[in-house]
Amino acid sequence: MNPDDPKPSCRDPFEDALNAVVSGEADAKDMTILNETLRIDPQAREKYIRTMAFEGMLSSEFAPVSERLPEPARNRWAFPLSIAATAILAAGLAWMWQSNGNTTLADAEEVDEPAATHAVLSLLEEARGRFGGGPLSAGQRLSGGMLDLESGLAEITFDNGAEVTLEGPARFLLESGNRSRLDIGSASAVVPDEARGFVIHTPTSYIRDLGNAVSVEVREDQETDLHVLEGEVEVLPTGSQAAKSPRRIRQSESLRLSGSEVKPIQFKADRRNIVRQKQPAPATNSIHWSFDSWKGNSTTDDTRSRFVRTMADHKPSPPDLTAGPFGQALRFLGDGTFAKSDFTIPKPNNPKTLAFWLRVPVNSDAKEPNHGILTWSADRSGPKWRVTWNREDMQGNIGAPKVEYGDGFLTASSDLRDGEWHHLAIVILGGPKTGVASHVRIYLDGRLEAPSGRRQQRVKIPDPSAEPLPLSLGRCPGKRREREELYFEGELDELHVFEGALLPRQIVRLMKRNNLEAPSK
Repeated sequence: MNPDDPKPSCRDPFEDALNAVVSGEADAKDMTILNETLRIDPQAREKYIRTMAFEGMLSSEFAPVSERLPEPARNRWAFPLSIAATAILAAGLAWMWQSNGNTTLADAEEVDEPAATHAVLSLLEEARGRFGGGPLSAGQRLSGGMLDLESGLAEITFDNGAEVTLEGPARFLLESGNRSRLDIGSASAVVPDEARGFVIHTPTSYIRDLGNAVSVEVREDQETDLHVLEGEVEVLPTGSQAAKSPRRIRQSESLRLSGSEVKPIQFKADRRNIVRQKQPAPATNSIHWSFDSWKGNSTTDDTRSRFVRTMADHKPSPPDLTAGPFGQALRFLGDGTFAKSDFTIPKPNNPKTLAFWLRVPVNSDAKEPNHGILTWSADRSGPKWRVTWNREDMQGNIGAPKVEYGDGFLTASSDLRDGEWHHLAIVILGGPKTGVASHVRIYLDGRLEAPSGRRQQRVKIPDPSAEPLPLSLGRCPGKRREREELYFEGELDELHVFEGALLPRQIVRLMKRNNLEAPSK
């Protein structure tokens, strides 16, 4: 067993790590589990905040810290709960305030935030069943809840990129964006590196995918059959053998787990049949500017129907070009240079995806006022969509990708200011109750980013007669104040705009190949 692997437990390793922190016995492995889980799992963050708040109250109310915890010299992760929990609670409450953000909104209608979703029903084949009491439909967004599949096949694509295909009859519970439970039936899971650590619970096992393809079957006697089709997984039984170390099961190996024993079984190669490499759904009305071919200060998209023109101080200016990940890239100096297009996005509530390569200089100053990498609006006088990087300490991690709509925003986690090229995909899920904090997903280098800050604002439908604001590159149009408030410094390449919310596997393919075409066989 790798020394960095999580501690053995019959429960979720996150709960064990949290208990270790509470008791003052946490080690480096516990802190790694805790930090990684909090980074990707909103439900875990809520549990963490509640637990630490409760423990903080207990320690300050009933017992001196010195009587409750070992001396710090015995364990460098031990800390006084009355102090640490208070600080953690304050940080947690700040995070929850940023997550909800409703008290900062002027309109009462913004308070009713829709339930968070974690996945989409990406494929149905002769499927009959229900989710949350309603019938199944392809493209349906899924929050936490039980999916009852009576017959057929149902593919669930999680926002982190994990794909689970159920074979009816089956009962499958979505617990969060990184955890699920199979109560009965058969399922296959394809877990790319971007979703490494995806968890499937069964009545007799805890299965953690390490980037692979597996088949799991829960039989009527509650026993679990596990077949590792590719890669490897970690397995922890939930019965009498739960105290033993997790077992690492590799490709072409199979196990049967019951409440009393774990035994090898014959590998079923035919289970590969339900792990199919499906073609991405076609993305219609896509626009792509490569920035490789110019005529003066103008370039067009692949269809030659939409232009981008470079400007300096609002006057036509030749493009400043540099080498990009694919051919030439467009460089902005933050000094009044930008680019404007004639492409408008008039339907703000429709699903859409913007994807591009971006490089931000290492010395980018977060103290400078905000700028805009991409900006557009369905109404010139209404709220604008803006893609930028965060410069506000109270709105998430400094330097992280950020999507704004009006006063609302969603801030990712990773700092872009390393001078390297990064692939950024902004997915707007769309729908009648679209909000910037709940209906936007940010993918950096193919991986779903955990939010570090958010404030909700509902996207409003503009008047049909309203004049849209075309897509602008390298600035945030508005009232001209100081130029530093408007203009972006950095480089941009391969800008794609898709009508529709791309799936994670499509985003990875676009990043690697610069198109959505399937690799030639």
